[in-house]
This record gives sequence, structure tokens and C-alpha cells, in this order.
Amino acid sequence: MRGGSPRSRSARGRAGVLALALAALAPATGAALAGDLARPVQGGALKSPAPPSPAPPPAAPARPPAPPRPGYALSAAEAARTPPLQPDRPVRVNLSRGQQAFFRVAPEAGEAWAVTTRGLSRNTDTIVAVLDDAGGLVAEDDDGGEESLSSRLEVQPGDGAQVVRAGTLENAGGRFEVVLTRIAPQPSASFATSPAEAAARPPAEVGQPIRLRLRRNQEAFFALPADRANLVARTRDLARGTDTALALVDAAGTVIAEDDDGGEGLASLLPLNRAANGPVLLRASLVSGTGRFELVLEREAPAPAPDYPTSLEEARARGPLSPGQVVRVELGRGGEAFFALPEGQPVTVSTRNLGGDADTVLALLDAEGRVLAEDDDGGGGLASRVTTRGAGAGAAFVRASLLNNARGGFDLAVQAAAGGGVGAAGDLAEAARRPALVIGEAVRATVEAGEAAVFALPFDGRPAVAITFGLADGADTVLELLDADGSVLGENDDAEGLSSRLDIPAEPRPAFLRLRLLEDRPGEVSLVLVRPAP
Repeated sequence: MRGGSPRSRSARGRAGVLALALAALAPATGAALAGDLARPVQGGALKSPAPPSPAPPPAAPARPPAPPRPGYALSAAEAARTPPLQPDRPVRVNLSRGQQAFFRVAPEAGEAWAVTTRGLSRNTDTIVAVLDDAGGLVAEDDDGGEESLSSRLEVQPGDGAQVVRAGTLENAGGRFEVVLTRIAPQPSASFATSPAEAAARPPAEVGQPIRLRLRRNQEAFFALPADRANLVARTRDLARGTDTALALVDAAGTVIAEDDDGGEGLASLLPLNRAANGPVLLRASLVSGTGRFELVLEREAPAPAPDYPTSLEEARARGPLSPGQVVRVELGRGGEAFFALPEGQPVTVSTRNLGGDADTVLALLDAEGRVLAEDDDGGGGLASRVTTRGAGAGAAFVRASLLNNARGGFDLAVQAAAGGGVGAAGDLAEAARRPALVIGEAVRATVEAGEAAVFALPFDGRPAVAITFGLADGADTVLELLDADGSVLGENDDAEGLSSRLDIPAEPRPAFLRLRLLEDRPGEVSLVLVRPAP
């Protein structure tokens, strides 16, 4: 029967369905068959009507994000294109060596504001300045801030400050913050700001404190009472960081006398009894920055009447001091004592037994009063010491005074300058005429500033060692071995501390030992020759 039985037809149908399912599960087999059909009989590469697609180009590496621009400029011109400094918005500054930061000031700051540095990195020392439109300096501050080495400047209406410049000391670089804050405008000055204005006002009253607040470069002027005997001006109650200065000036503003730190700490104290032609005024100012303080005039008890010459004429009339003479001197504020010196005899003048806060200064003067030499603390501590040796034949007077306009007493002593001490001479020729040093016998030598003590060495054919010891305060010795012509054969500075130790060979002879002091200051020292250890 055509077509077979129904059962066989059903089986064939199921087989067809199964074949179709297997073909669907294996598509690659069909693709491979299609590829085989397209391959030529001889073999070779596959043929395709479509060219292969080109490979995509490699992706460019991602650029790192640009660093944020600093909130400051590195020049005044660049500051015009930089966002301005806003009140109460600190800007962190990181400066390399030689750089400075510049800021325009935002209009929101108003006309009265302060700029401060803070948060300084280690060893950073800031300097802040404000400039006008033309770049001119209006004001500058170094250490006026509250933090150590920080800065602070105040600006008031009319100052003309437009640009802030922040840098570091010696342009060393560093990291810190700059912050701008609004401040209250300062009321109009209640004091005179010029000599002419002060001359038209009543004089300041003795004992009546005047409270002052000054900006940098601002000055206050005051007329003074007609009676200035024993009158002094003093600043006190200084705000933190305030450093005052006082000056006695004439009507044209020329300084007659002035003082910076004669008071306590940074305060000032100025005697006002200096003689002057015409009326005089008191000027108060600040050394740097802004500041607040009190100014007061005080009349002190009269100082004892001087029993010593107070001028060259009086000293010349009294006659010269003698070696070995000691004079007690009590100086009032601004006082000076003058004494004539003996002619043709080198002397050393020193101060000692200083009382209270006395800090003496001695000066050698010629016959016309010109200063030939001057010393502050060469006598040890706050005492002074000068010598006419080395000052030439022109030293005719000595002048004694006190630093910081102080009052106090001291002894003034005169001694003969004995050529550098026992056994010592000032040069080789003189040393050759003196006895030589003796082994084991110490000598005490006085060496004046800028001079030397020269000793002859023993001519015994044996080596020795020279040692300095017993140095006066601050003395730093140098020993030199010299031949007969003065050529240096050996030298020693600091063998132990500031003392010296120099090995001296047996030859050559004659030979000499020269003792000097460093730092061009006088002093006393002991010297001894010993045999070297075996």
C-alpha cells in the first residue's frame, strides 16, 4: 500500500522532527558545512566577499585633573585677575623661596580692616605689607601678630591701601594663612599730628596720663610746660607687641633728644630738661606696627648737685686726674661727667661699684670734644673700660654717662697703663729689653682692646709649653710664637674652652710669645710656661 501503514508514517514524522531539533541545537555544524562548500577542491585560504574590519585605535590615557588655582597671585599685576581677599575667609599660602603672595581687597571689607598671618609652618617668619594703587608702600609689619613670628596690619579710612602683599623674612618661603577681618574705624585723633598743631594747643599736664592708639608711621605731638626741670616723659601700660619711641623736638621737628627702650621692656623714658633754643615739643611714635599705650609726664625729685665737672670747660679748669685716683659719680637722667686726663702718660679709666640700674659708657675725647674711642661693657658686666694707649696723643678728656637715660652712681678709677702687664711689652723691641718669662712662674697680664702683650722666651735650649688660664669674663686668648723678626712660627686659639696652649720648641732663639684677645675687647689673663710632659 502506497505511503505505508499509518504507524510507519507516524514514525517517519517523528524522526523528521527529531532531525530538525538536532539541527537547531548544533548551528556550528551547519556553518562548517557552508564553509566546506565554499572551499575549493585544491585547498587554501577561505574566500570572503567582505574585507575584515580594521582594529579600533587604542584609547588615549586619561589626563590627571588640573590642580586647583591658589587663591592668591604672585605679582601685583596678576592680583588684578585673581579673586579678591574676602573678610573672614582665610587663604592658605605656600610660598617657595623668592615668592610673595598678592591680594586685592574685596569691597566688602570696607575702609577699616586688618590683615593677619596665622598657622605658620615651622621656621616661617612672615612680613605683611599694604600697597596703594600705584604699588607704593603704605605700611608694613613683621612680628605684630599674636602668634610667634606672625604679622598684623590695620588699615583705616584714608590710608589708601588697595593691595595686600604677604611674604617671608629674607624671602625664605613657607606656609601660612592670610585672613582679613573688618575692624571699627578709628575716631579722629584727639592729639596733634604735627608740630605746628601741637604748638597751638595747651601743654600736656604733669601727672595726667594720656591714652594713645597709634597706627604705623603715625606720630603724636604735645606742647610741654614752661618749667621742664626734672621733668621726664614715660610710656607705660603697653598693649602686647607695642614698642614706643619718644623724642624731644624743636618747632621744626628736629630731634634734640630721643629714647626707644629706656623704660621697662619696650617702654620709653625721656628726660625733658635738655637746653634748647626756642620752644620744644614731645613726639610719641611707634617703632613698628600699631599699638596702644599710656603717655605721662612726671616730675622727679632733684638729683644731688654734681660735685664733678659737667662740661669740657669745667674739666679743663679743674685739672687732670692722677693715676690711682678714684672718683664717685652720681648722675641724673641724661647727665654726663667730664674729666681731664694727664698728658704724656698712658692711663686706663674704668667704672666699678655700679649702683642700681646703672649701665655706664666711657668715651675718650680730644681737646675739642671729638670722640676718639668709646666703650660700654668692656669692664665686665655693665662696667666700662678705656685706655689712652693706642688712642694716640690726642686723648685729653674722658666722658662718663649712663645708658637708657638712667639715674645711678658708680666709681670712676684711673690707673697707669703698664704696657700689657708685669713682664710684658707692647712690641718686640720693648720685650727684648725686659726679663724673659720664668718656667713655672705665672704672670697676670692686662691686654687692652686691639693690643697685644709680648713676652721674651727663656734662652735655655729646652722646649716649653705656654698656657693661658684664669681668663676674665668673656676673654678669649690667642698665643703666637714669634721669631726675632716677628714672623709667626706657631699659633693656638682654643686648646681648652677659651684658653690657649702652645708648644714652644727649643729653637730658634731669640723668640717671643705674643698674647692677644679676640673680639677686640680688653681683659685680664694669667700666663705660665711649663716643661712638656716626658
